Amino acid sequence: MRSAVFDGALADAGADAFVFVGPPGDPLVRYLSGAAVPCRAAVVYAGRVAVVPERPLPDDVAVREDVTVLDPVATPARKLPGLVADSVLAPRTLPHDAALYLEEAGVDVSSTDAHLRARETKTDAELDALRDAQAAAEAGMAAAAALLADAGGDPLADDDGDVTAERVRRTANAAVARAGADPETVVAAEGPIAASDAVPIRVTPGVDGYRGWLARTFVADSDGGWERRATLAGEYAVDAGIDIVDVGETAVDAAAEEVTAELGSYGFPPTAGTGTVHGVGLERRELPAGDDAVEPGAALAVRAELDADQTVWVADLAVATGDGVERVGDFPRSVVPKPDY
Repeated sequence: MRSAVFDGALADAGADAFVFVGPPGDPLVRYLSGAAVPCRAAVVYAGRVAVVPERPLPDDVAVREDVTVLDPVATPARKLPGLVADSVLAPRTLPHDAALYLEEAGVDVSSTDAHLRARETKTDAELDALRDAQAAAEAGMAAAAALLADAGGDPLADDDGDVTAERVRRTANAAVARAGADPETVVAAEGPIAASDAVPIRVTPGVDGYRGWLARTFVADSDGGWERRATLAGEYAVDAGIDIVDVGETAVDAAAEEVTAELGSYGFPPTAGTGTVHGVGLERRELPAGDDAVEPGAALAVRAELDADQTVWVADLAVATGDGVERVGDFPRSVVPKPDY
């Protein structure tokens, strides 16, 4: 991995390396090494990447070709001083023991956010993983919708018993896993689900560590009232947040404000309706954020959330290109669940 962001930060600081130590599966270790390292590991970036794991890596863990895996040591952080020179950059989250080993060896340690800024934009391979994750999210959402659509009665039930929030979550997760992704689903409901209950569902699966982001709200027996208006407002608000972005110019906060404003145009005040936009990648929430401009290669979660009579979520993943921002996937936004999508 060669990173212009890291190289620039090192040059500006007069440092010779970027260092970090993370626990098993740490997103930053994964980003630097290209692999989900299943143990604590120290990582050094100095134009190339070196990884020191605390134990030998299993045969099925493959780092990138440009990464050197050094002999494992029980305390990886202890190895850092011998891999760097006089001055290094590190995240503020550098573990205390790593900082002590470096400082005791006379290595100057300065904090940086280069590791965050480097992940603001994604490579084509990273975007492919995000798209695959979003496809898995759609599979999970479709399975959850089918469960709600096929159930009857009040509270909802089928041949397997009551349809509960936990059953909805497990059904979505199973479908995500079948689609080849690591499942993660949140259902903002409790216990058995009534036919008129709004059921907000968020699915954020991972493929090679990269996260999809999809949220929908279903009502099995909707009378077309508040929750339908809220869902329609959420749909148009998410689209407004995507459409307003002029890539390279528009700030993330400006897009979020547009989402909130669109909710307001449907009569939902900021106390009831909130628009949120942020980056997505190896973590569900990362840069760009705030006043960061949306640059080509950025992946964004665009979210409209309402909390008044009931809770309604609508959220989609979007990717910025040189031609604009495009929504990833096409899962419907209807409040009424269907048995097939």
